[in-house]
Amino acid sequence: MKRTSVALALTTALFATSISGVSAAENYAGLFQPVARGDQSTESTYFVMTDRFADGDSSNNGDGYDPTNIGYWHGGDFKGLTEKLPYIANLGVTSIWITPPFKQQSIQGNSAAYHGYWALDFMTVDPHLGTEQDFKDLIAKAHSMGIKIIVDVVANHTADVIQYQNGKAFIPAGKENIKNPKFLNDLSNYHNQGDSTFEGQSSLMGDFFGLDDLATEKSEVVRGFIDIWSYWIQTFGIDGMRIDTFRHVNPEFWKVVIPAIQKVAIASGKKSFPIFGEVAENGPETLSTYVAGGQAPSVLDFGFNEQVTKYVASYGSSDRLVKLFNADDLYTTQKTSAYGLATFLGNHDAGRVGSAILRGAYDKEDALKKAIIAQSALLLLRGGPVLYYGDEKGMTGGGGDKLARQDMFATKVESWKYEQRIGSDPVGEGDGFKLANPIEAEITALQAIIKANPALRNGTQQILAAQGQLFIVSRYAAKQEYVVAFNTSSDEKSASVKAMTTNTNWVKLSGQCKGDGNLTITISPSSYCLLKASSLIGKSVTTKVSAPKLASSNDSPLWKQLSVTVNAPGYNSITFLAREKNGKWKSLGTADRTTFASDVTTGNIYRTFLHPELFKKRAALEFIAVMKNSDEKIIVSPISKGVNS
Repeated sequence: MKRTSVALALTTALFATSISGVSAAENYAGLFQPVARGDQSTESTYFVMTDRFADGDSSNNGDGYDPTNIGYWHGGDFKGLTEKLPYIANLGVTSIWITPPFKQQSIQGNSAAYHGYWALDFMTVDPHLGTEQDFKDLIAKAHSMGIKIIVDVVANHTADVIQYQNGKAFIPAGKENIKNPKFLNDLSNYHNQGDSTFEGQSSLMGDFFGLDDLATEKSEVVRGFIDIWSYWIQTFGIDGMRIDTFRHVNPEFWKVVIPAIQKVAIASGKKSFPIFGEVAENGPETLSTYVAGGQAPSVLDFGFNEQVTKYVASYGSSDRLVKLFNADDLYTTQKTSAYGLATFLGNHDAGRVGSAILRGAYDKEDALKKAIIAQSALLLLRGGPVLYYGDEKGMTGGGGDKLARQDMFATKVESWKYEQRIGSDPVGEGDGFKLANPIEAEITALQAIIKANPALRNGTQQILAAQGQLFIVSRYAAKQEYVVAFNTSSDEKSASVKAMTTNTNWVKLSGQCKGDGNLTITISPSSYCLLKASSLIGKSVTTKVSAPKLASSNDSPLWKQLSVTVNAPGYNSITFLAREKNGKWKSLGTADRTTFASDVTTGNIYRTFLHPELFKKRAALEFIAVMKNSDEKIIVSPISKGVNS
């Protein structure tokens, strides 16, 4: 691989390291653990706003139905979604995330609860979407097709029922028992502090735009939500959860509730149960704290959304992707990694990637090329991708929230009929499902390639080159290596990279490029390229790993970096461990790729980060790294010593 050589000593070291050999009496090989990739890492998810997808039963449209108004119910339901499962399956996805199905307070103010975030009854489905049997039928049909159903859930709040008068909270007459389960009708189970300022304690205890903020620190509320979500697993068979307004709930709640739900899922026969929270934060240094801090196994990767969108849509430099993926180490713990993040390019809140692409494109052809690059980046880079419904049909929209929640079926919103699309004409009076689009064709073809080559979904990702608007990575698993390259420039670009597989041919699986046996890749303007080595990787030349070193890092204001180097490049996985004197080794997580040199981060190091709360303050610590190379050989580093700060 093409890497800049670096000194073995890290700068700003916080302590003088002493190194000793390892004891033959200890089973260091048994300390190695593979990377914790997470349940979402193997998923390809399609996110559907149920009300806006397909209307399979017009008899359930009910109060608040106004398909001409973007803020009201439009008629999509479970029957419609069930009928369209073959369409979704054809896109090659493995799971569908649906907006909250719970019974809603149908109308609040000048809008309706078509989105699902104003729940009154958490124990049944909203009648606008159908019956409980309709929901069971949807899940049964999806399961028969090998597709999971991931349900959007909310614990931060309920619908706006509680009112305030002279600073005192009360439940209006006639609504004392409007919520279900019963604990949701107890005023003392809410914070009752009025609207949130989204600062300090108010972020956790204030009402989210008027919605009743639950006191999630109370044991009754904790137990209540464990029971609610257990019921949906056991009764309906749901397969995962996306958690809304995750950051507005106290961390202690999640550290109890999520493990309890995971146990219920396992007991219900769910070998995999993806859970990812919504934390609307672009910076990995903050976003990672929710994962590495033990609150959630995964979150929506808003950093990916921001950086990839800017890289593709705004002629951005690949430096921003280097910074993003170098920061992946912040997510590494014994149980988590960045591979399990839910990556996305747009959604019902942030808006569509197509909108950003239209703003940066100079014509329709350029917009289409950019849209295809964006979707290929979503599918081929690390993480479990989430495709927002309609992106495959070139939907754009004029912004976030309501403006990005268009109908897939024939719309009655006049502005949506004539809204510009990428890769096709506006939908007009037609059915959106029937519009042919080259973006959809590209997604479908790529998903088939990924299914046949699993390393492209959850294998190792190693940056190989980042030059201006050219970005190249490798993906690797089970001795099979791939190269993925992106060029967002309007000019042809070439680069030579060094892969681990030598003396081989490289076969193009997809994209617009040329590549020779020495991996000099020439990529067409505004294109991507996917290559596969025609032979497996050879014998590993990595035979030695250095003693771990602890230092400050520009990537994290909270944690110290623990890193090692190796004697020769290779596809290696390295488990970092620490212990107090006479204590047991504790895993700090496993790294399976090196950093890429930038003006922020030292290159060519394997690393993780030390979380001081794992050990006593100022405790004397020992560190060790246990490596498994691509030949499955275990190699152990010398032990180094330091102090927990």
